[in-house]
Amino acid sequence: MDGPRGGAETSQMDDAVQVPESHGHEHGGEMRSVDDVRASILGSVQTLAPIELHLQEAFGCVLAKDVVAELDIPPFSSTGMDGFAVRASDVAAATVDDPVTLRIVGRALVGRPPDATVGGGEAVRIATGAPVPGGADTIVPIEHAVAEGEMVHVLKPFGPGAFVRPAGQDVRAGGVLVPAGRRLSGPELGLLASSGHASVLVYPRPRVVVLSTGDELVEPGRPAPFGMVRDANSYTLIGGLREAGAVPYLGGIIRDDVDELKEAVLGLTVRADTFISSGGVSVGERDVVKKAFFRRGDMDFYRVAMQPGMPQGFGRIDGVPYFGLPGNPVSVFVSFEVFIRPALLKMMGRRDIFRPEIMAVVETDITGPRDKLQFARVRVWRERGEWRAASTGPPASNLLATVTKANGLAMIPVGSETAPAGSRIKVMLFRALEEE
Repeated sequence: MDGPRGGAETSQMDDAVQVPESHGHEHGGEMRSVDDVRASILGSVQTLAPIELHLQEAFGCVLAKDVVAELDIPPFSSTGMDGFAVRASDVAAATVDDPVTLRIVGRALVGRPPDATVGGGEAVRIATGAPVPGGADTIVPIEHAVAEGEMVHVLKPFGPGAFVRPAGQDVRAGGVLVPAGRRLSGPELGLLASSGHASVLVYPRPRVVVLSTGDELVEPGRPAPFGMVRDANSYTLIGGLREAGAVPYLGGIIRDDVDELKEAVLGLTVRADTFISSGGVSVGERDVVKKAFFRRGDMDFYRVAMQPGMPQGFGRIDGVPYFGLPGNPVSVFVSFEVFIRPALLKMMGRRDIFRPEIMAVVETDITGPRDKLQFARVRVWRERGEWRAASTGPPASNLLATVTKANGLAMIPVGSETAPAGSRIKVMLFRALEEE
């Protein structure tokens, strides 16, 4: 991870999450709505300052300013066929029974200038992609011509411009190659490369430090004695970060030790654009994140009216956004999708920061707490012209396998305890849909 990066865009809502320096914030019994928390987070995070990246590194990044073509693309007229470059007026009367005969005066090969120009009654052999020689305005495909020594017999007329790819046909000099705000994919990179741009100014990928807290955690691949569990949350987050286009950095497992967590975080603030930790934000003696940063005045701890994922924390540590998530694996996944992913996409300059949503008919009753927005794991598919959704398992927030079987989160709104079978419900999609 490299050095610090500044913010290019200061939000008018920066104070929505910042807390006075003298004390932290902790909301008590009152729960905040999902929309309120998400709006406050999105109002706080800033779009990262643009940097110049080589095309190889710029894939998936958002362009920070228009890139203008300095030259025509293509830069010269070329042929789309093997054949002969000629003047259209010379072959206007050509037929199979009465061919027009022209003198071959040279060749035009790919990657080099033609070795001749075309005058009246003349032709130049030309290969696909080769520059059209001066004086020629049309191409006679090789299947409509018969060459004999230095002469060629043209069997069919071709009008001006036939099989000629004119200079500037794709983009004219001075035209916009790729507009600001466009996320760069393969075609954009190819167009930029064809114009001679080796690097572009883009909003970079956020560098995100991922930490898991808990005395009970061990790394995958190591023995887990009775009572210990392997760290799933870090890898759930790393997958989500990579899919979103961010650059994850595995900070490892932090024991339930306030000083250890402070040292780990404060030692990485100049090298990170965001922190995410899981565990330690609830109410209890082992809530290490709250104990470490509550008194610094930088973090806001609150309860969100959602299931799973009620306890949350967000703020800044030495100016770097910090997301404190619950410890249960499904809570981590849902919290990332609902709050963190949109924030990261905003940091990257993206405009499409939210997952797509559809309306689907539920197969069976889905029940949740009436006072919370429930995100139920469902599998969505299309059947007889409509989307349908089926629960992938119980709602418990420790059952990560229910997420691996799902491609959407059905949202049962606050005030509704049950979405009955046959009802239509909004579903946030996080994976490709299935056709059945």
